[in-house]
Amino acid sequence: MKKIHKNIAIAYLLTFCKNSWFWLGVWVFYYLRFTNYAGIGIIETVLIITMTLTEIPTGAIADLFGKRKTLFLSFLLQAVGALWMALTPNFSGLVLSVFVMGIGGTLYSGTLEALVYDTLKQNKLESTYDRTISVMSSIQLVAPAVCGIIGGFLYVVSPSLPFFANAAFYFLGIVGTVFLVEPLIDTEKFSWVNYINQTKQGIKQLVKTINIRNQTILLLSIGVIGVILDEMLYSFLGVEFGLKAESIGIVWAIIFLISAAAVQTTPFIRKSLGDKKAVILTGGVIALTLIMSPMLGLMFGVISILFSSTFLAILTNLTSIIVNKNTESKYRATTLSTFNMIKNIPYVLSAYFIGSLSDSISAKNSAFVLGVILIFFLVFQTIKVKPNNQTAN
Repeated sequence: MKKIHKNIAIAYLLTFCKNSWFWLGVWVFYYLRFTNYAGIGIIETVLIITMTLTEIPTGAIADLFGKRKTLFLSFLLQAVGALWMALTPNFSGLVLSVFVMGIGGTLYSGTLEALVYDTLKQNKLESTYDRTISVMSSIQLVAPAVCGIIGGFLYVVSPSLPFFANAAFYFLGIVGTVFLVEPLIDTEKFSWVNYINQTKQGIKQLVKTINIRNQTILLLSIGVIGVILDEMLYSFLGVEFGLKAESIGIVWAIIFLISAAAVQTTPFIRKSLGDKKAVILTGGVIALTLIMSPMLGLMFGVISILFSSTFLAILTNLTSIIVNKNTESKYRATTLSTFNMIKNIPYVLSAYFIGSLSDSISAKNSAFVLGVILIFFLVFQTIKVKPNNQTAN
């Protein structure tokens, strides 16, 4: 029992360190010191392509080499990337720092969740995972809210300080990973044959039965929209609703804090509705807020972003719970990384198109289009997917 509490406590620390975004709200201003908005688009494209292409390989590495070692390497790369970004003298250095941090981010993606789930499963406490992941999600939202506000003041002192502070917390994360205990569940020894097989199994785990395949499609239907919202459209909507540069960081901090409290309701929602209905509910709320966007002004626009981002955070919890529940331990990190990669691909392919669409018809109308598409997906899945008590609830 001691090892469980040790791993979970460290997981909470690592979650905070990973999301210590002191640059939240000021990163655009920092990037503009080296480039223009088109250049920022290039940087974001490099980041998302790097993270998408390395999702599955890094997940397989976590399952084969060990999640503890993978997390150590993840925080090391992110610390180096953050320092590089703080010290970069030019645009090329900025791009390379983002590339390094992107690889570090994919090594983290799914790995900590898998370690936590396996730690609980090893001690027959996997039923408590929904509460544990809810706490982790709250920390994931509180960290950037708190750090983002502090980072704004640091930026006034020196534009590089928020990135130095971010690097310091990544180095703290490196120390934390040293004290993790690797769960002894279904581990595999590394070989190239096992590596290739591990990658294949990451996909198979998501579609190994009809019910699991349908669950995966449902989660991806909402998840791909969620990536577009998080990476691009929420920021566009904030500007169109009337938020100013000096207030947008504070508004996002408030949204993160409220979302952090709201995700604690995940266990209650699951118990009351079951997984499938809970997923459809979160997707439905997100879709409705998007459809209403063209009719909203500043106050109700911000409220709509609040509701949308809050339910998107709850959906992230539900996704982690469902995918972990359906996956064998030895393939867990690979499967989570595979899911994240598939979820990111539509954003990679459509980012430029969505940006152009927002320029031509406005971000509000683009949100309306995405909302209609999401409603169509949800209705189709509701009609098509039959409930199954064992896997859907």
